Formats: sequence, structure tokens, C-alpha cells
Amino acid sequence: MTHSWTDVWSFRATLYSSLASYLLEPIQKENKEILSQKFWEDFPIEAANPKLQAGLDQLIACTSKLDELSTDEAVEKVMVEYTELFLGPGVPKAPPIESFYRSGKKYYFGPETTAMKYNLNRHGLESKNKDKEPEDHLGLELLFVSMLTEKLLSLEEKEHMTIIREQIPFMGKHLIGWIPELCQDAKKHGSLGFYGGLIEVIWGVLLWDKELLEEYIYSQEYVLQ
Repeated sequence: MTHSWTDVWSFRATLYSSLASYLLEPIQKENKEILSQKFWEDFPIEAANPKLQAGLDQLIACTSKLDELSTDEAVEKVMVEYTELFLGPGVPKAPPIESFYRSGKKYYFGPETTAMKYNLNRHGLESKNKDKEPEDHLGLELLFVSMLTEKLLSLEEKEHMTIIREQIPFMGKHLIGWIPELCQDAKKHGSLGFYGGLIEVIWGVLLWDKELLEEYIYSQEYVLQ
């Protein structure tokens, strides 16, 4: 690794915060750059696994077509897909809610919501949309990882291991464990293909990042031997 772990933590915090924002709110003109082909061609993580590669390929293909449209037209097309997949009308086609996929009964505010609320509260955090939007929204879960990572920047290195050891099982249980089904639905029902590609990129990032954190733990345990 050519970067310091401090650089890595800073990059992870920014990356997860950005990915979360793309899911929590519809894309507007202010962040229209993510609708361009160049943005995804220059994605800062190389395709370290097949999911990341497939997601980037889909986003590059999708945004190459969006580049041919005006900004207003591109934003509108992505907004339509966002609404159909995540909001409705009626039952959304791919709601980014963990309890929806975990329950087996397709409902919100399940045990996973309670567990996520507990995780947030334990770190002195609270969703600004509590009681309106489930805390186990994929965007909030990604934001939680970002916030945990930001803590590393203010802690001494000897305190990092506790935070990292919390992140790995959280990612496995609350993110990687259900994102395949969400990705499948987004790809199946998406009118444009943007969010199906984005969710697959997030899936690939999580797989890459889990390995990175495991590398950190191994490196630190080796030093202590």
C-alpha cells in the first residue's frame, strides 16, 4: 500500500458519504457530474472484483447516452428512475430498505430498523428523518460507515482497531448480506439502468473495502507479534 492509513480513512469517509448522498436524495443539477461518462471512467477505485467492474461498465454505458442529452433532460430521466425504484407510486420496485428484503414479508420498520437505530444511538447519532424514513435505508447505512470512519481521524492509532472491528461485521450483516437482492430488483425494474449500475458499484466497493479492513487488522496484529 502506497498511502498511509490516515489517507485511506479520509478517502473511505468521503467515498461512503458521497455514495450515501446519491441514494438519499434524487440527483440534482448541483451534482450533475455523476451523470457524465467521464465521472465513472475516472472512478477512484480500480475494478478490484467482478461486481465493481460490472457496475462501472453499466454506469459508463448509461451515462454515455445521458451525455447526449441536455442537463435538464438527463436529470429528469434519472429522477424518473429514482422515483419508480425507490419511492413509488404504489409499492416501490426496489426500495433500498434492509428490512424490506430481510423480513420475507416485504415490509418496512422491521427488526433491522430497530438494530440500525440502536447502532446510531450507541454512537450518539440520530437520523434527521426518524419515524418517516427507516434507519435501515441503504443510504443511512453507508453514511454510518462514513461517520465511523471519520472517528478514526480524531482518534489515536491505538484506538483504531475497535472501530475497524465493528465495521467489518456491520458491513457483512447490514450491507453485503442483502444488497444482492436489491441490485437484482434495481437492474430488473430500472427504466434507465443508472441505479442498477450504482448499486452494483456500491456492492463491489463493499467487497473491496471489507478486504481492505481485514488487511489493516492483519497488518496491525503482525506488528504486535
